[in-house]
Amino acid sequence: MLTNSTRRWLAGLGVAAAFIAASANPAAAADAPFEIVTHDLLVAPGHVNYGWFFAHATDTESEPKFGPTTVDVDLSKVADFATVEPAWDWTCDVSPTKLHCETDLADGQEPWFDYMVTGKDDAKPGQQGDLTISITSGGKTATATAGITIAEGVDLVSDETVEVSGAPGTRVGVPGVVRNVSETTVDGTVLVVQADWLAAYAGNFSNCNSDEEGMYAFCTFDTKIEPGKSYQLSEDLPVKLRPETRTGAKFPTYLDWWTTDDWNQAFKDWPQNDFKPGDGGELRLVEQQPRAAAARVPQTDLDQMNNFTIATVKVTGNNPADLAAKGATTKGKKGDVVPVRPSFTNLGPAVLEYQGQGTPGIGIEDLPVRISIPEGTTVIEAPFDCVPYVPGKEWDPWNAGWGEPGAKEYACQVTETPKGMNNPYEFGLRIDKVVPNATGSIATKLAGDPKAENNTAQIIVNPTGNGNGHGGDGDGDGGQGGGNGGSLPITGSSTGLIAGLGALLLAAGMGGYVMARRRKTRFVA
Repeated sequence: MLTNSTRRWLAGLGVAAAFIAASANPAAAADAPFEIVTHDLLVAPGHVNYGWFFAHATDTESEPKFGPTTVDVDLSKVADFATVEPAWDWTCDVSPTKLHCETDLADGQEPWFDYMVTGKDDAKPGQQGDLTISITSGGKTATATAGITIAEGVDLVSDETVEVSGAPGTRVGVPGVVRNVSETTVDGTVLVVQADWLAAYAGNFSNCNSDEEGMYAFCTFDTKIEPGKSYQLSEDLPVKLRPETRTGAKFPTYLDWWTTDDWNQAFKDWPQNDFKPGDGGELRLVEQQPRAAAARVPQTDLDQMNNFTIATVKVTGNNPADLAAKGATTKGKKGDVVPVRPSFTNLGPAVLEYQGQGTPGIGIEDLPVRISIPEGTTVIEAPFDCVPYVPGKEWDPWNAGWGEPGAKEYACQVTETPKGMNNPYEFGLRIDKVVPNATGSIATKLAGDPKAENNTAQIIVNPTGNGNGHGGDGDGDGGQGGGNGGSLPITGSSTGLIAGLGALLLAAGMGGYVMARRRKTRFVA
């Protein structure tokens, strides 16, 4: 079984990175010590789509050193039906038939280039040409191509949210609806399903391929989606709640609708062997008044931010998680920086699901752990699972100060925590003034927690007596928890920011951020 951190990474941005890597077009590096990765694009007449490409060093063991870098793009084969412009951050000379751009990269940076493609108003669906891309660094050049195809514009829309519920160990059904709000018939769709391993897809449909754990499924439909009509799945998508799920937990399941051509373009090189079809009946789209078939041209969705549904699966029953706080004590003189490691342990019986950045419905007030800092001390080091807490202050979880020192109070996210697991939060405190029995606290707040009396423990600096840390020095078990060793808090079993793979995959620049995280390097966007 996958580890908790691996599972959350795959379920969040990691899966997007894998899809990007699978759908990209890597180029032969020739004699250059780097290679270019890019992808093909569909764009409708009169509309804009976003493309990207990047170069990465073929020596993955050393720090990249690109330095002065140029990008040249030959646009001549697409100039009759599309215009191409650089998106940002490069110094460029632009003409209708070529781009020449320059930058100077610091050590550790790798070149990332975003561009905009606009289909000309008189472009015809089916027109196609290649961009020829060259990146030069250190006197070496690598090349690649990216195909640009004019496609018919359509617009699929689905319900924004839906909620279902069920007890631990049971199956629930998630309905799915898609509408065509364009004036053109959509010739087939693909439904992408993302689920959580604790609330996994459990279907057996012959036209749906899924992974072994049921975290992802891809269902293909030949149904023609007529303009102005809505279509419903012939059966609700089955989701199985594992027996250890926590009563009151809410697990998001994402339903993301793609046109067949957008899907084929993005996933044409995806290793389909990783996903197996079911051996049951076919999942269908129930349509009304189908029309005669029309001539087939490529189609692309004009607005991929409105064709996904976030289905919330709420766990009922009586299966709580009991969180027991454990305090910490430490000593030191003025000017010392001392560690404290408050923690909590899940006493079960249920698994505590991930709650934090990206979890739908979770704001800073809802984060399950609150830590206050003892008087006379300043936080010099804070874990990346914690963010400064100021009551009533507006909070953006994706741009918050995770791991930011200096606050007097912190709200902290929690990793997925099975029964018996300890979650520590390690702080480095500078003693500015020696205050006997300087006291802070760690407190847990979880709906349905059956024991309020063990939810708070003290953090004491320079205790004078026995103190009461509700657990002594708070060293925990030295094991799991506390944010996977301090990595940036962008995990989560099904990160809400994704809100559908379509929106993420086609958003300019996101792929580079994900790839940079995977390679532990930094891109210039």
